[in-house]
Amino acid sequence: MATNKWGVIFVAATIAALATSVSAKLFTVGDEKGWTLNFDYQAWAKDKVFVVGDQLVFKYATGKHNVFRVNGTVFQQCIIPPTNEALTSGYDVITLATPGRKWYICGVGKHCDYGMKLFINVLAQSYPSPPPPPPPSVYPTPSGKVFVVGDDKGWTLNFDYQAWAMGKKFYVGDKLVFRYPKGIHNVFRVDGTSFQQCIIPAAYEALTSGYDVIALQTLGRKWYICGVGKHCQMGLKLFINVLPYPTYVPPRYHGTRKLAPPS
Repeated sequence: MATNKWGVIFVAATIAALATSVSAKLFTVGDEKGWTLNFDYQAWAKDKVFVVGDQLVFKYATGKHNVFRVNGTVFQQCIIPPTNEALTSGYDVITLATPGRKWYICGVGKHCDYGMKLFINVLAQSYPSPPPPPPPSVYPTPSGKVFVVGDDKGWTLNFDYQAWAMGKKFYVGDKLVFRYPKGIHNVFRVDGTSFQQCIIPAAYEALTSGYDVIALQTLGRKWYICGVGKHCQMGLKLFINVLPYPTYVPPRYHGTRKLAPPS
């Protein structure tokens, strides 16, 4: 009996270890280029998904570069921390142990000012779970509409985006698509104050692909601006309110009489 008990424990532990090893990814920063100058690390990170448990590997020639873990202000201003905080092995492995924004810079010379810096956003680990059973006879299901901002005009100057949004209903699950010539405009997700005052966030927070798709995942007010030049002040900005998707539950029967839906 004891043997069976320990066998079950061993199997459970093995399954857990395998699940962790399968889900965790190893990212070599810069891929074959490694950690070096003259490389766009934000472009490298752009389409990657980093999750708690993943690891970053910074590969470089020992003595030529190093790695500092910093905060957003230090990242933007390239303030170099004390040297005893540097990683210097030439093969520095960093485990992403917590969710949230992470910033890394090289502290050698002016390397950070030359663009040798990396910003990523780490997502919380998710574990698959069986979906809950659907409520009986609920109608309708979410539409998941795709709204091309500005329709055929796209994301551009000399267009009234509030007039475009007026009369439209945006629900959780819908998507916005910002289309524009790459390099001419960009998109920032901001708060109400930044929207009103056209305060431009840090450049690394911009969406810049020219075809930026934003899923409306939460309820409430959403604000978007262009951060190029004075485009925001010139009206290249959008405010919307995202609603929960309405559901209609058929009325219950009382005896033999069916209640009518509310008017």
